[in-house]
Amino acid sequence: MKQMIRLLGPLFFLLLTWQLDAYRPLDSDRNRQRDRTEASSRSANCLDGRSEIDLAVNNVRARLRISGDIWWDGDNGKYVVPRVEPGSGELEVSSLFAGGVWLGGQQLGGDIFVAAALYGQNGKDYYPGPLWDGNSGPDGQTDQEMCENWDKFFTVDGADIDRFIGEFQAAEEGEFDCAVVPNDILGWPGKGNPHFFEIHGFELPDNDAGLAGFRDWNDDGIYDPCDGDYPIIEIRKCPDTTYADEMIFWIYNDNGNTHNESEGLPIQMEVQAQAFGFATSDEINDMTFYRYKMINRATEPIDSFHFSMWIDADLGCPDDDYIGCDTTQELMYIYNQDATDGISGCNCVVGEQIPTYCNEVPILGVDYFEGPLDENGDEIGMSSFMYFNRPGTGPTGTTDPQNVIQYYRYLTGTWADGTPLTVGGDGRTNSGIPTRYAFFSPPDQPGGWSMCEESLPAGDRRTLQTSGPFRLDPGANNFLIIGVVWIPDYDYPC
Repeated sequence: MKQMIRLLGPLFFLLLTWQLDAYRPLDSDRNRQRDRTEASSRSANCLDGRSEIDLAVNNVRARLRISGDIWWDGDNGKYVVPRVEPGSGELEVSSLFAGGVWLGGQQLGGDIFVAAALYGQNGKDYYPGPLWDGNSGPDGQTDQEMCENWDKFFTVDGADIDRFIGEFQAAEEGEFDCAVVPNDILGWPGKGNPHFFEIHGFELPDNDAGLAGFRDWNDDGIYDPCDGDYPIIEIRKCPDTTYADEMIFWIYNDNGNTHNESEGLPIQMEVQAQAFGFATSDEINDMTFYRYKMINRATEPIDSFHFSMWIDADLGCPDDDYIGCDTTQELMYIYNQDATDGISGCNCVVGEQIPTYCNEVPILGVDYFEGPLDENGDEIGMSSFMYFNRPGTGPTGTTDPQNVIQYYRYLTGTWADGTPLTVGGDGRTNSGIPTRYAFFSPPDQPGGWSMCEESLPAGDRRTLQTSGPFRLDPGANNFLIIGVVWIPDYDYPC
């Protein structure tokens, strides 16, 4: 916790002060893509994931869903802050509507590999559970039983870890009673956990990339709380003793069945996700964090690859928001078009009445802490910031993607119709100045490029914070880590 607070201090100050590839046309045949993605994954025949859970340890209640999409329940935004309890009768206002990881690359022959989370009207790209790495099954494959077993979340409380560490360290050598270990620690899906089957009723896979992170007290490579091991947040740059007040771990993959969302070819990517939060008496109490470990189980490299965090950030009312980015801090932010959250005063009706922040409007930022490593081992940060609009609220070629080509174009930082992003106006003015970052100026900077300065109409925007392009090699392990920062009742930014 202390390490994360030190990392976030500059970000919080930044938000308070508002110092917050080349495109190649694609002509792949849509039907050929669909045939190949169905053929490559139909043997698994996994069902869509069903499990949901809330990360709710501080002033935020954030919904997580097992198949990669987060912050909503399938119908409504569920990033509720300030946090209120379900069924309490208090007004629930959500600052985010949905989000998830997008992945994609293209081979020289034209094949497009994409896995994405969007709104799931046609189905999913992601399915619960890990993929085999050759030790227990064919490389990059899974089956229905594996998917069903892993349709679940693993949660551990920091208070339980505190007590466990104290009890273990207080015990005399060889006298620690493993019967006192709480089930959330005993059943943590760390590599080789000998207690896992007893708690969950199915076996852990045996793979070289490991599973959930843990402090390996005796350095034997096996998770066993009876030896003093305990759950941690596994991040390359953090000590192996870091844990949060609440940590939730789950695994999903893109090869459990057909890619019904994007129609892209399966990448054979395993995603080990971990959400966590800290209960504090300062600004960290309004923040949540998400770590994605991407394990490429494919046996062939994929070129021109991109990692991205897709976000549909509705700050209360979805139809009166502005977005922007700070390239120096690898940060996206969302703020209100005016000083009141609502379409008409504090009212927001978009098909139905949506709760708003009324006259106490916050701002929200998503910091892109860590991106993937390229083929040379160098970390890639936020190499582009792109946005698109809800259908019906933006020009043709700027709205939700409808096919794999459009998904991939957004990942490369261009519009869905292939038009490049350019500086000025809404990013389609053909100013002749190409850019990889939309609205890169602070909202209150005269003469800068921001939605405030351009006086753009309010609307419902989605954003992509992307790293790439790079070559994704077989067996590559990469991280994508974000932090969501929320600041209440902020002065009108424009």
